Amino acid sequence: MDDPALSPAPPVVVATGPVDVARDWAAHHAQLLGAPVEVRPPDRTGALPPGGLLVLAVPGNGPTGVRRTLLAVIDHAPCDVVVVRGTTAPAHRRITALITGVDDDPVLVRAAALADRWGASLRVLHAGPPLPVRADDPTWPLAHADRALRGVRHTSVLARMHPSEAIARCADADLLVVGGSGPTTRAALHHARCPVYVTRRAPVVVPRRVTALPRHPVGGRR
Repeated sequence: MDDPALSPAPPVVVATGPVDVARDWAAHHAQLLGAPVEVRPPDRTGALPPGGLLVLAVPGNGPTGVRRTLLAVIDHAPCDVVVVRGTTAPAHRRITALITGVDDDPVLVRAAALADRWGASLRVLHAGPPLPVRADDPTWPLAHADRALRGVRHTSVLARMHPSEAIARCADADLLVVGGSGPTTRAALHHARCPVYVTRRAPVVVPRRVTALPRHPVGGRR
């Protein structure tokens, strides 16, 4: 049996043409992981390796239409998927985890691990319609995130607005991490101005190095 410590990292698969921003993002991330990069034609990605990562690209840098074929690939991929648009340079050194209050742990774990590996700050963002549109307490997903990330340096932000609006305003992130499929992930793919990391795998361990920072409400009162 192979020693896990000696097993090579699963590859980062890039579905791209001859020139594409997805190549740059994948190369940078693979270097940090110590993983190989496999470049495949967009229409022939083939079987994806367990634990690997699929990197795709869409044109533009801002709100744009996402083709149904791309959404189908994301929905059925057995691994995490990154959708890249615009520049891939880490201009802000900030990673944002967009949580919804449903199965957020994979998003938190992945975002924390990425922030640790990239040497970036971590922000947890939860967006909810302004009161009194929603009757439940919009702060509890952040309370759960703070507990899950105890010991991990991060900020928690409550945006009193619809997710699509919060995503469009989130212009100071190098990566937006979301979970699975659903309307919030769709909104991120349409409105994000940075690459979107869609988590598909179960989490393992949250990196724990430093303490949490205070929450900062956005677009409303505390």
